[in-house]
Amino acid sequence: MKDSTGTDQDYLMRRLVAADALHEAGDLRQAELLYRELIDRFPDIWQLYFNCGLLLFESGRHEEALESYLRGLAVNPASDDLLYNAAICQKELGRYQAAIEFYLRALAIAPDAIDSLYNLAGCYRSIDDEHRAEEIYRDIITLAPDHLPSLNNLAYLTHKKAEIKSARQLYEKILEIDPGHVSADFMRAALSGETRTHSPDSYIEEVFDEFAGHYEQSLTAKLGYDLPSSLYDFYAQHLPDHKPEHVLDLGCGTGLVGEKFSTLCRSMTGVDISGNMLEAAHHKNLYNSLHKAEIIDYLDKCPGASYGLVISADVLPYLGSLEELFKKVLSVLADGGHFLFSVEDHPDDVLNPVLQQSGRFAHSKKYVRKVTGQAGWQMIAMTTLDLRKERNDWIQGSIYLMCPHPVS
Repeated sequence: MKDSTGTDQDYLMRRLVAADALHEAGDLRQAELLYRELIDRFPDIWQLYFNCGLLLFESGRHEEALESYLRGLAVNPASDDLLYNAAICQKELGRYQAAIEFYLRALAIAPDAIDSLYNLAGCYRSIDDEHRAEEIYRDIITLAPDHLPSLNNLAYLTHKKAEIKSARQLYEKILEIDPGHVSADFMRAALSGETRTHSPDSYIEEVFDEFAGHYEQSLTAKLGYDLPSSLYDFYAQHLPDHKPEHVLDLGCGTGLVGEKFSTLCRSMTGVDISGNMLEAAHHKNLYNSLHKAEIIDYLDKCPGASYGLVISADVLPYLGSLEELFKKVLSVLADGGHFLFSVEDHPDDVLNPVLQQSGRFAHSKKYVRKVTGQAGWQMIAMTTLDLRKERNDWIQGSIYLMCPHPVS
């Protein structure tokens, strides 16, 4: 069939170039119309389904993108590009087993495709098959010894199994490739028993951005975590009649503390360094405002704030030294306000934070008493409890409730 402007092939190429240009320029609506026009006219061209799928995925329309890739696969079942992108859609939709099947089909065609292997390993981790994920990360490193994401994930998995020497060697390998890799340097220090005074902000952000999607399921269902409930019960026990007007949740994460305390106050503010965690908290509609910031920076930038209660649940283990925190919290507290927080305990009377092999800091009761006293705090109550499980053992911690020391 001829077109007035030339052959079908000429027409296809001109319209496809135009559609791709619109797509590249961000005019997704017009680009989609052109792609769909071409698909209707040339239903046997698999690349059209591929390009349209890219646009739909970019628009957040993952189900429609998957449908486009599947239509392309009906034309060309041997396209590893279509299989790979269909797998990405399934993964984005939370269908990890279906994603695995597509990645395996893609790898049957291109067995050494690093991206397919890496994403396949991630899917196995998502369904808790960490053994298979570890095998794939090792396969990737055999193919590409300098593949940093695989080295980093393998280090994490070996660390999780308490294979400390192997994990440390992997972090050292990462640092050989990238001497400025902040997270690897910090974890190597933790596994080597080095003294550090704080966790790097970028490390904390990376950990919780990665963790956000399965944070609550991992903590509550697998690790026995119920600290927000314990904090609420402890607060209600010691201050049953105290109803703060404004509450500040420092390190609010996905909003677990907000679920317990939001009904206690008129307004609640959440602060976290992880954008992904804040996105999860936002969907719960518990907070009047949410702020992406390192907590000391946030406290520095809100002079004149007046919070009746500041809460920090499972956050201090990621800070290290606490002297500055306790001073800053005082500056945003309302008259009659309180600070409710938790720490991971160190059993000895050490007067400094201790970096543990977990990458978190432990704080002794003696250290907490020292730094809070120096900053001007007075303890109302303290209790010890099991915070969460780690390798089937309970992590011991403490909850503190404090108020400013009366001015004499």
